[in-house]
Amino acid sequence: MPDPVSPPPNVLEDVRRAQGTGRVPGDLVKPPHIEDISPNSRKAYKRGLKLVDRRTYAKERALEWLFFACAFVAVVAVFLIFVFTIYRAAPVLTDIGFAEFFGLDWAPSEGSYGIVALLLGSILVTAGSLALGVPLAIGCAVYLVEIASKRVSRIVSTAVDLLAGVPSVIFGFFGLVMLRPLIADLTGGMGFGALTAWLVLAIMIVPTITTLTMDALRSIPMGVREASYSMGATKWQTIYKVVLPAAKLGIVNAVVLGMGRAIGETMAVLMVVGNAPVVPESISSPVSTLTSQIALDMGYSSGLHRAALFGMGVVLFVISASLVGIVRLISREREERVDSREAEREREKRERLAKATPVELATTGPDLSGVQLAQETAIQENSRKRIKRHLQNGSSAKVSKSVTNATMITIFKAAGWLATGVLALIIAFVAWNGLPVMSLDFIFGWPEGVNAEGGIFPTIVSSLYVTALAMLICAPVAILAAVYLAEYAKQGRRVAFIRYAADTLSSVPSIVMGLFGFALFVEAFGFGLSMLSAALALALMMLPIVMRTTEEAIRAVPRYIRWGAYGLGATKWQVVSRVVLPTAFPRIATGIVLAIGRAVGETAVVLYTMGQAINLPITPLDSGRPMTIHLYLLANDGINMQAAYGTALLLMLMILAFNLFARYLSHKSARKA
Repeated sequence: MPDPVSPPPNVLEDVRRAQGTGRVPGDLVKPPHIEDISPNSRKAYKRGLKLVDRRTYAKERALEWLFFACAFVAVVAVFLIFVFTIYRAAPVLTDIGFAEFFGLDWAPSEGSYGIVALLLGSILVTAGSLALGVPLAIGCAVYLVEIASKRVSRIVSTAVDLLAGVPSVIFGFFGLVMLRPLIADLTGGMGFGALTAWLVLAIMIVPTITTLTMDALRSIPMGVREASYSMGATKWQTIYKVVLPAAKLGIVNAVVLGMGRAIGETMAVLMVVGNAPVVPESISSPVSTLTSQIALDMGYSSGLHRAALFGMGVVLFVISASLVGIVRLISREREERVDSREAEREREKRERLAKATPVELATTGPDLSGVQLAQETAIQENSRKRIKRHLQNGSSAKVSKSVTNATMITIFKAAGWLATGVLALIIAFVAWNGLPVMSLDFIFGWPEGVNAEGGIFPTIVSSLYVTALAMLICAPVAILAAVYLAEYAKQGRRVAFIRYAADTLSSVPSIVMGLFGFALFVEAFGFGLSMLSAALALALMMLPIVMRTTEEAIRAVPRYIRWGAYGLGATKWQVVSRVVLPTAFPRIATGIVLAIGRAVGETAVVLYTMGQAINLPITPLDSGRPMTIHLYLLANDGINMQAAYGTALLLMLMILAFNLFARYLSHKSARKA
C-alpha cells in the first residue's frame, strides 16, 4: 500500500515534465482547438486532414470571402463618406481659404463663410445639455442597478428604452410648443436659444448614457459591494467610493457617446435654437449650430455656399470619428489592464507551482486548489483593507451617515422616476392634443389644399415603403458581416479596424449622412430624390445597429453546440446556417426591429435624399414625403397644428410599437435560453 504522504508517480512525472517545458501540470492535457476539429478549416486541410472534398472546401472559402466583403462594407462606407464630403468641400480650401472658413462671420449673401460662431453654438448647446443630462442619466442608472427592486427597475428601464426610440423631430416639436413658451415667460424673450436646446437635448441623451452606464455598473462583481458593506459602509458610501470609481471607464465611455449624440443632433436643435448665426449674448438668445445651419441652408444653397455646408459636414465627421477613437482607446486601456491582471495571476500560479512541495501536489492536485484558495483568501483580505482605508481616509462626515444615505438614495430615486415622468409627459402631451384629430379619414385620407388639411395616408405609405426597402438592403449585408466577425475572423488589427469603422458609421451625424446620400446617390449615381436614394442612405445608418446586435447574438450561442455539429461531420457553413443562426434568430430579430424603429423616425437623412412630394410611391425611383418631414413642415410653418399633433401621435405610436415588439422578442429569447 503506497505511503499516504507521498505523491502519486504520475503527479511527479507531470511536475518533472513541467520543469523542463515551463508549463503548468494542469495545462499538459488540453482540449483540441476549434481549427483542429473544424472539417473545412485551412489548418486542418493543410495538415492533410481532408475531411471534406476539394469542391466543398473551395465553396467554404468562397463563402468566407463573401462574408468578409460584407463586413468590409462598413469600411468602404466610412471611406466614401469622408471622400465625397471632402470632394464637395474642396472649394473651401481653393476659393474661400482655410483662415476665412474658420472666421467669425457667416453671411453667404455677402460672401462671408466663417463657421466659428456656428462651432461655438454647437459647443455651447452640447456642453449645456451634458451638464443637465449627465447627472440625471448617471443617477437614473445608479437607481436602477443599485437601489430599485427588480419590478421597479423593469418598469423604469422600459421607459428609458422607449424614450430612446422617440424620434428627434418629436422632441423638437415638444420643445417648440411646450418648452419654448415657458422659457419665453421666464426670460422675457422669444424662447428660442441655447437654454431651450439644453432641455431638449438633455432629455434626448439621457437614454444613451443611462443604458451604457447600467452596463458598466452591472460589470462590477457583487463581492466588491459585499466587502464594502461588511466594513460598515452605507449604500451611498458603497456607491460613491467603491462602485462608481470601479465603473468610471465605462461611465466615461457613455458620456463620450452621449456627447456625440448631442453634437450631431439636427432636427430637434433646428426647431428650438432660433437659427441666428452669431455669438449669443446670453443662453436665452437665439443661436445656431453646425447641424441646424446645414439643414436650414441646404435647400437653396449653391456654389461656394453649398461647398461651405459640405465643409461643415467634414468638421462634424472628424469630431464624431475622434470621439469614437477616444472611446476605443479608453476601452482598449481597460482591456489591457484586465489582460495584465490575468497575466499576473498566471505568473503567480507558476511561482506557487515552483515553490510547492510534493506533499502539497499530492494533497491538492496539479491545479494547487488548496494553495490557490489560501492565496485568494489573502487577496480578499487585502481588498477589504483597501476598502477600509478608502472609507477611513474620506472627509469626516458633518452629518450622520444615515441622513446622508437617505438623502442620496432619495435623489437617485428622483432621477429614475424623472426619466419615467418625462416619457409620460411627452406621450400625454402629444396624445392630449393629437387624439381629437385621429380618425379613419385622417389616417387613410389624402392631403388637401396646401398639403396641410385632410389625411396623411401617402406619408404613412412613404415611411413604411422606404423603411422596408432599406431593411431589405441592410439586413443581408449586416447579418453576413456579423457572421464573419463572430465565426470566421481572427481577432487582430483587421477585425479591430472593421469594428472601428462600424462604430464610426453609427456615430456619423444624420445630417452628414444626408449630405453624403445627396452627393453620392442623388447626384453621382443619378437616382434623384427617390425612395432608392433614401433607402440606401438609411441602410448605411441601420447597418452598424444590426451588425452589433447580430454579432452579440451569435456569440451568445454556446460553443458546445458547434462542436457537436462538427463532430457529426458538418461544414462550417452548415453549422452557421442550420445551427447558429436559427438559435440566435430571436435576438437578431430584436436588432432588426430596433433598426426599423430608428429608420421610421429618421428625418435629416430622408430630407435630402427622398424629397417632399406628396404622392403615393410605386417604384423605388419615385419620390415621396415621409411622416417625419410632414410633421417638421407642419410644425415649423404653423399652418395646421392639429394635423401636426395627429401626425406626431401616430408616428410616436408606430415607434413605440416597434420598440415594445423588440423588447417582447428579447424577453422571449431570454426565457427560452
